[in-house]
Amino acid sequence: MSTTLQRVSVIGTGSFLPNDPVPNDQIDDVLGHLTEAPEKVRNFVRTVGRRMLDNGGVKLRHFAIDPETHALTHTIASLSEESARRALEMAGKKTTDVDLLLLSCSSYDRTTPPTSTLLQERLGIKSCAEMEIHSNCSGVGKCMQIAHDAMRLGRYKTALVVYSQLSSVYLRACYFNQPQMNKTQATLRYILADGSGAVVLEAQDDTSDKPLPGEVAGTYVESIGGKLKPAMTAGGGVQDIMSGTNPAAEVWERGSHHLDQDFFAVNRDAAPFLLQGVVRMLESLKMDPTEIDHFIWSIPTMQLYDGNISRLCERLKAKPEQMKFRAAECGYTGGAAILIHLDQMVRSGELQRGQSAVLHSVESSKWMSAGFVMHW
Repeated sequence: MSTTLQRVSVIGTGSFLPNDPVPNDQIDDVLGHLTEAPEKVRNFVRTVGRRMLDNGGVKLRHFAIDPETHALTHTIASLSEESARRALEMAGKKTTDVDLLLLSCSSYDRTTPPTSTLLQERLGIKSCAEMEIHSNCSGVGKCMQIAHDAMRLGRYKTALVVYSQLSSVYLRACYFNQPQMNKTQATLRYILADGSGAVVLEAQDDTSDKPLPGEVAGTYVESIGGKLKPAMTAGGGVQDIMSGTNPAAEVWERGSHHLDQDFFAVNRDAAPFLLQGVVRMLESLKMDPTEIDHFIWSIPTMQLYDGNISRLCERLKAKPEQMKFRAAECGYTGGAAILIHLDQMVRSGELQRGQSAVLHSVESSKWMSAGFVMHW
């Protein structure tokens, strides 16, 4: 390894949204209708669900689902491969140039082997270091910190960081034990979407004082949920099958495999925790918010955005146009969102050379916050 710290730059970005965009009035057709859910859930879908879609600010979203058969069209590894190859193409790198592969995802293709190795196989990388981070929205920041620190030490030259959001696993009608569903589980079908994002990082041996193109200025990771209740849950793991005569069947009977969300806690805590995390990240890097040109968030709905934009702008000394709501045409893609939005901004020219950007997400599952700052 090098005896001096290397500098690390993003040299390629990529994103992928599976299949044709789905307008709001076709979501149930693609995911499958909830014909066996309790009547109160179906009434909720017909009334409150429709109002949520009308006011949520998202017009189109993508699902890795065949609309005719309702079968999944992608695994996590194949969804990841698409954005990874696009990032590598922009970077002018071959898959065999990658010596560190980091994948984060909220689920996995198999219990074992790790999905990161399945992505490695799909990319045709015979040998590399690989790691998988099991996380939701904070997964990108966690991967970036691992890659940045390791590359600064000279351990790796070229890293590929990928996040894949395959929410469809939890949203299809066939996944639910419908009689055991509740309203919030049905609501998530109108919020989540699928997609993947990726960046290619390269270590730079440069001792100049000026920021390099794409340079990562620093990263930040914190878990603040040690004494807080989880605000997003999905069962079916070890904790659910520790006892019983037929544990797997009992998971289905209880419906404990369903994805669930504490919307009250999210509406109350997500924006304040996001703001606190960004402030602490910038303070740790000794950066002033006025140095930042763009703040790239992972925000699911326009209601959540409108309800908090004034506070975010005031504390960060920024304008609304510096932190846009970006899910309108692609849907809310959870952990992948900040990388998808970054790629869209790079390819459209919205993020210009010489500008700086904060990319940060808060994860409600057990309240984690993570992100990074980069000079483009």
